Amino acid sequence: MSGLLDKATAAKEAEPQEAVNVEPAPTPKKSNEASKGLMAASTSSVSNGSPMDYLQQAGWAIIVLAGILSLRGGELGLVVVSVVALIGVLCLVQFERMKPELSTVKIAVSVVLAIIIALGPYAALAIIPSDSSMALTQIEVDQESDELTFYVRGSFDSSSVTITSEGTELWSGSQSLSNDFAKFRVPIGEFFEGNAQNNMGDSIKVYEINVETNDGQKETRIITPSLLNREVLNSGSKITMVTKTTTTVSGSTGSTTTEVDGILVESIVGLFGDSETTEDGGEHSMSTVTNYLPVFSDYTIQLKVLKGSSMKWQSPMITVNGAQGTWSGISGTESGSIDRWMGLPGTGYDDETGAIEILKRDDFHDGDGCYTFQLIVTNEYFTGDSAVHTSDSRWDLSWDADEDNAEMTTC
Repeated sequence: MSGLLDKATAAKEAEPQEAVNVEPAPTPKKSNEASKGLMAASTSSVSNGSPMDYLQQAGWAIIVLAGILSLRGGELGLVVVSVVALIGVLCLVQFERMKPELSTVKIAVSVVLAIIIALGPYAALAIIPSDSSMALTQIEVDQESDELTFYVRGSFDSSSVTITSEGTELWSGSQSLSNDFAKFRVPIGEFFEGNAQNNMGDSIKVYEINVETNDGQKETRIITPSLLNREVLNSGSKITMVTKTTTTVSGSTGSTTTEVDGILVESIVGLFGDSETTEDGGEHSMSTVTNYLPVFSDYTIQLKVLKGSSMKWQSPMITVNGAQGTWSGISGTESGSIDRWMGLPGTGYDDETGAIEILKRDDFHDGDGCYTFQLIVTNEYFTGDSAVHTSDSRWDLSWDADEDNAEMTTC
């Protein structure tokens, strides 16, 4: 009996302890959340600067390239543009497939955007009404081949083109279209009849391209005037005296003498006012390069130095192509920009720095007197009786009488 009472008492004492039982934390749930957090962190680290990102960037870059090719009217052909666009689309699709969760919606949107960007220009051309599906574009000058180039684009079979000026036909030609475009290349010498601008940049001669398609469409475009300034009509020279100082030491005394080492000769060619001329001190009124228009074309330049009618020196021939003149100088092949004052070839370097190329005194100076610096420009394109333009700049070089104060006045 006492044993049963003892067990009952023990059971009652145990009941309060069971009432304060603490529910354990759901360990599996926490473990699951932790794994998800690790996965999220891992995904985030992969998406920043990973090969996946580069794949996406490359895809869009390729699609933009396809769009640029398409905007050029299919110059490389529809097949090439389509293949480039397809490569970009495949890159985007692969990028989406490499993600943890594949999104077919994102893939579809990416593909649609890619098609619009890459092939949109073709679609736009296809839906343009037949009475306005012709375009004359990309009128440029190819300086290397000396040709005027332009494109005729549209959805017709062929086009006839004329180049005119003031109502006079200067050139004509025709081509069939391939991939909805035709590229025309017209030698400038076949239609050029004088510069399109004066030295102030004003238009003085208008050149036009006229296109007529086989289905009756017509378009006329004025050629940008600056492209057709091809003839040098003005030139000039200026000179800068270069001296050297010599110190002679004799015992405890010494003496210093200054003498003329030579001259730096510079030239300017292109279009400027006929009233521009030489000035005292070896200067030229065009020294500030105002009201001046360079001529980017094909011509040659040569300098001749004369005393009276006797030639004392002549420079190597300078060949100009576009904006650059090149020649064979004292240090090999040399070049200079012709769109400003350009230093001409010399016979040596200045004594002070050894860096500036000058015409040495002993190579041309034959006593005091009036010297003519004659600049001869031979144009490849010209409209007058002669292609040669010559300018004479004269200064009195009295170096033997007074080297220290030589003023080089005009003569």
